[in-house]
This record gives sequence, structure tokens and C-alpha cells, in this order.
Amino acid sequence: MCYIFFFFFQAEDGIRDAQESRGLGDVYKRQGNKLPVSPNLDKFAAQGTRFEQAHVMHTQCSPSRATMMTGRYMHVLGHRTQIHLIRAYEDNYWRLLKEAGYHVQWYGKNDALSATSFNLSVSGWENDIGYDSGSNAFKFGEAGYWSMLSTGGSTHANSTKNKDYLAVSKAIDFLKSSPPEPFAIFLPTRGAHPPYGAPPEFSDKFPLPEVKEAIKLRPPNLAGKPEYHSFRDGIPHYRNLTYLSDDTFYEIQRTYLQMISYTDWTFGQLLEGLDQAGSGLVDRTAVFFSSDHGDFAGDYHMIEKWPGGADDVLTRVPLVARIPGGLQGHVATGPVQTADIMETMITMAGVNSTWVRFGQSLLPQLLHGTPGDNARFVFSEGGFSFASELFPGGSDHVPDDPRGMYWPRAQEEMNHDGNGSPKWVMVRNLTAKLVYRPRGISELYDLKNDPQELNNLHQNPEHGQLEREMMAVMAEWLVQTGDVPPVRNDHRGPPTYPDALSVQSCTELMEPDPKQPFPYNDLLAVNG
Repeated sequence: MCYIFFFFFQAEDGIRDAQESRGLGDVYKRQGNKLPVSPNLDKFAAQGTRFEQAHVMHTQCSPSRATMMTGRYMHVLGHRTQIHLIRAYEDNYWRLLKEAGYHVQWYGKNDALSATSFNLSVSGWENDIGYDSGSNAFKFGEAGYWSMLSTGGSTHANSTKNKDYLAVSKAIDFLKSSPPEPFAIFLPTRGAHPPYGAPPEFSDKFPLPEVKEAIKLRPPNLAGKPEYHSFRDGIPHYRNLTYLSDDTFYEIQRTYLQMISYTDWTFGQLLEGLDQAGSGLVDRTAVFFSSDHGDFAGDYHMIEKWPGGADDVLTRVPLVARIPGGLQGHVATGPVQTADIMETMITMAGVNSTWVRFGQSLLPQLLHGTPGDNARFVFSEGGFSFASELFPGGSDHVPDDPRGMYWPRAQEEMNHDGNGSPKWVMVRNLTAKLVYRPRGISELYDLKNDPQELNNLHQNPEHGQLEREMMAVMAEWLVQTGDVPPVRNDHRGPPTYPDALSVQSCTELMEPDPKQPFPYNDLLAVNG
């Protein structure tokens, strides 16, 4: 069995009901919307299984990938910022596959593994990512400068100067080269990550009047929302967006759809290359398509992601998979999490490990057509509490330069002595959602009657019982997942003799082989 995991930044799950629709998938056809945003993904979904309720475990790039690749939640090991990556002493799914004999090939940005962990987990890699989006559509000092709206690129979609396309091209060459099997390819592309601007072949798609007719953006500055939503002290304020017209935010959404359409096209090129690889490779290769978080893309008059936010437009992502022998055209309705993707991969590969993780295999949905667990709760986390996470320069530790696109976000995060993006935990099922912030505004939503999350019911007496029940679920989850044992064991006694540090000794000290017999700890001797 071989694997291809096509993964991209910031393409929100558009495969949602008619009240929330946009982005990716055949939802357009279901509600009479004719915008051809994702024909290749639609075709791919008809050949496999689409998961309607897939959620990330964090709403920012690196932390989301850390949770997905380890199967562990943020509070377990603390990969909460963009620069605290998976370390060598931690296991991850790619490493399990490599140690089981898989050739792991990586095309695109890292944002997940430390240098040592990368070498332990990946066989070969190339850092090709991004494409030409043009220049800023606004001048410095104008209200839209920090909106990330660009003029659109001039580099053609199929030019290898666009690194997303180059990465896909290299993956296709790999597939056609009689690659070592079994293999796993990871393709983390830019996708629809801001700045908002698409290649020229896509920049005229979806005229603005059609977008406005097909999509209704969520309104801004709603009462009862967390502070980052407010015109007074939130994202619209810090990014100087409060004076922009509605049409500007629809233009951002329009451009976002163009970028998704370009990503869909590159995915189509990859699938075509797999089909052409020959020797029946397509019939023994499982393909997964998903993302690490969503994007406001004009909703609430906001842009990009926000690590302090648990809005559905940020946590809910596309997930479509096609596996050999799997069902076709199946739609799984039960909630799932992104860690479930790689748990499914190692299950199919027959890899066993005592390493504690919280992903669940998706094979019942993929092979047997089950809806999944419609009663399942999924969880996500974000925000910050400690100065080292935010100072200096916010969670991305960006330069103190107001011309930078992430400078406003850093200022907002560092606001209120580092409580500008307070820590939160989310629990959600198909009907309700709770976001708990000990040092900020918590949220409670009745998703059956308010799927767009417009009416915060937190501390509403009529919904007190629901909130208590959700808090109880969250408390149990925090206790049950709060710590995990390491895979590698340590001898309780002191070292036999001093050992000078070297590459070999560091490797043995930091990475003891779990397959080697563990020396028995004589409890009487250890304790004198």
C-alpha cells in the first residue's frame, strides 16, 4: 500500500450545508450555485469518501500540523507557536511509517518537524511552496493595506516558477520513476494562504456579482463575540479594516475562491499523473486531501486565520479520501479530526506502536460506508498564556516593522500584557459547540438553529444545562488526555561512567532504541 497526502494551507471547508456554503465541493450544485470552484475535488469525492465534519486540533499552521502528525492535543506537549516543532524525542506518524520500511517523500513547506525529527521521519524532501499573487492592492497607509488583498499574479498557472505547481510536477515525476515501494508522499502546498491573489488564468473567475449572489458573508462586529471580532479592539481594528466596504470583503472572498480553484487544478494534475504512472500504481495507492486550518476570507469583515479563534470557518476543513477497495461516492456525517487521517494510514500499513495517540481510524467509513460516530465530540485548542509565546513580535515573532503583513496580528496578540489572544479550548459535536476561555469571552452555540455561530449563548440561563454538560465533557477529556508516557524508557540509576558528548552518544542518550531490551530496574538497589 502506498499513500499520497495532498495537504494545503487555509482552504476552509466549503462542503457544508446551504446556509454556510462556500469553498470546496459539490455543495454549489446542491443549492443551485453554479460556481465551478473545485471540479477535480468533486470528481475525486465521487470516487471515494467525503467527510462533512472534519476539524483541526488547532487553528494555526505549525501547531495544527504538530497535533495532526503526533495524534496528540496541544495541551499534552505544548507545540503552541509557529516555532516550537515536533522534537526528536517525540514520535510521529511519518516516523512510524519510515521505521516500518516506507520511503517518505516530502514536497513543500515543513512547519511541523524539528531538523533532527525531520531526518528521522522523512527519506527525501524539497522545499517548494507558493505562487505569484502579485503586489499589495493598497498603498502603505491606506485602510486596506493589511487586508492581504493583492493584485493577482502574472506568472502562468503551469509555470514551474509557481512553486506549488513545481512541487506537484516533482511528485508526478517521482510517481512515474518506478519509485521504491511502499512509499508515502506528503504535498503541503500553499493552497489558499494569504496574500489573496491567484495566477492570471484564475484571476478572472467568479465575477463579483455572482459571488455576492451565491455567498452571504457573516456580518461583522456582533454583540457577545470574543474581543478579536470587535471593531473597537479586534482584528478589524488592528488591521485597519473597519472603513472598508462590503464589496472589498466580497472581493477578498472572490479571490480566495480563485486560489482554491487553482489549488483544485494542481490537485487534478497530481491525480492525472498518478493515473499515468502505469504498472497499476493507482490501484494500490491511497490518496487523502485535507488542510491544516481555515480562513475568515472576508467573513465577519476579517481575514486570514487567528490562533485565538475557534470559529467554524477556521476549525472546519475539507477531508476527502480514496483508498483501494474503498467505497465510492460515500458521505460520512460523523465528526472527525485531522489526526484521524494519519492514524488511518498506519492502520492500513499494519504498523503497530505503543506510542499513545488520540487519532481514530477512518476505515469503517472508507470501507464499509458507516457514517462515523454521529455522537462523537471533537476538540481543538489555541491562544496563549505565557510571555515567551508572544514576546517579542507575537506568536510568529515577526520584526517590529509596520509594513509587514503580520505586524498588526503581533500587536493584537501582545495587547493587554499578552492577553490579546487568550488561551481557549473547544468541544464540539453535530449540534452544539463550547469554547472556554478562562481569561476571555467564552462561547456557546446551538448549531442546529445557529450554524453560522452568530448568537453567543454563553451564560444564557436558558442554555445553562447545555453549557454544564459540555463543560463536563471538556473536563473529562482534559483529564483523560492530559499526559502520555514516552515510548522510550530510561534506566533509573546513574550512568555507569562519564561519556564525552558526541554524535553517537547524543543519539543514544536522546534516542534510545525502543526495540532493545530494557535493563531491569532493581527497586531495592535503586533506592539504596
